[in-house]
Amino acid sequence: MKEIRLNKEISSVEQAVEILSDQLEDQLLREQAIRFLSYHPSEEVINKLVWTLQDDEFGIRWEAAVTLAQLGEKALPELLKALTDPDRVGDPRLREGAYHILHHNRDPFYGVNISRLLQALKGPAADIASMKEAGRIMAQIKN
Repeated sequence: MKEIRLNKEISSVEQAVEILSDQLEDQLLREQAIRFLSYHPSEEVINKLVWTLQDDEFGIRWEAAVTLAQLGEKALPELLKALTDPDRVGDPRLREGAYHILHHNRDPFYGVNISRLLQALKGPAADIASMKEAGRIMAQIKN
């Protein structure tokens, strides 16, 4: 059994990523790691948080989605990459997290209209429709 390290000081991004990646670690400590990472939003950290949207623990997924929503526009490219990945978009946990992020974001997302993506995430054939809309938005923000 692992020692519970709640309220331990997380002192680096590497330590926070390690804690977050450990499925056997205490859930509250993993959530604390997400909150630490929210203050260090590098591309690597955002990528890890997007992967965390597919975690087995609901609370971990929720905390990652809240953090990504707060990061707003910074989170969009990695989120779109995940939604255009045919091996990932079929996971309803990813789509649920993406919906939460896009619905509760703080930024206008490069000024692109995301309403069709929000509909695709909840509509029929959500995996295919979401992949198509995410790809459309990726192309739009690259131009």
